[in-house]
Amino acid sequence: MACHPSHQNASRPVSDGDPCTSVTTAAPATFRDADARVARNYRWARAVFDWFLRRMARSDFHAVRVIGQCPELAPGARAIFVANHCGWWDGLLLLLLQRRFFPGLPVYSVMLAREFGATFWFRLIGCIPITPGSTGSVRRLLRRLSQLNRENADSGYICSYFPQGEIRPSFARPLKFTSGLRAVANAVAPVTLIPIAFHYEPMTQRKPEALIAFGQPMAHHGDPLDLQLVERLVTDALDGLQRELSIHGEHLFSEGRGPSYVSLV
Repeated sequence: MACHPSHQNASRPVSDGDPCTSVTTAAPATFRDADARVARNYRWARAVFDWFLRRMARSDFHAVRVIGQCPELAPGARAIFVANHCGWWDGLLLLLLQRRFFPGLPVYSVMLAREFGATFWFRLIGCIPITPGSTGSVRRLLRRLSQLNRENADSGYICSYFPQGEIRPSFARPLKFTSGLRAVANAVAPVTLIPIAFHYEPMTQRKPEALIAFGQPMAHHGDPLDLQLVERLVTDALDGLQRELSIHGEHLFSEGRGPSYVSLV
């Protein structure tokens, strides 16, 4: 993620393998990793960050569009944004998505500890750092999520997580979700998993369009998580988005031919 117009690896989540299962090799945690225990989500900081974020999005994209039915969440519910990861912008667009559709729920984003230290803003807007391969880092992440459950017992919150663990093309199949999602989902349960599909497409303008699609939500109550089902739900959302694009091409959002959408910026 980034708080200013700088594109240096800013929105990368955990990407060096599965952070919640690669714990047998105790990689040294960075000094920033301990911030998982203190990172907070301040409204004033998000307001400032979002101002920069919208400016960046308008500069980088011709449009940012969301298709599909936004799931409804009960008051006080917890949710996990489960998304494919195909580009630098993904994590930042999840912030805009939360702001547009779930403004009453704070969002906490899991990201690499080495990038968490790039700017002090990340500790102010709900980012949770993790060092892949570090047992202590994973434990701190799960403890922080349990702490958030208590802190937001009445109000609820959203956690964003990219279970692919690395950037892969949106057309690559299978998506290859890693099992770390199980640990995160169990730590947050009971929780609603919200599948989200990302795809970036150059259309008729110089700048590309960012296309986002909601998938069918899935409830998780702490029982063994069906990882294949979650991956299929995200795949279905992504396939549906790309199918519409294949059918309508550059006319996807013109003349009422394609699906209805909501603009994020």
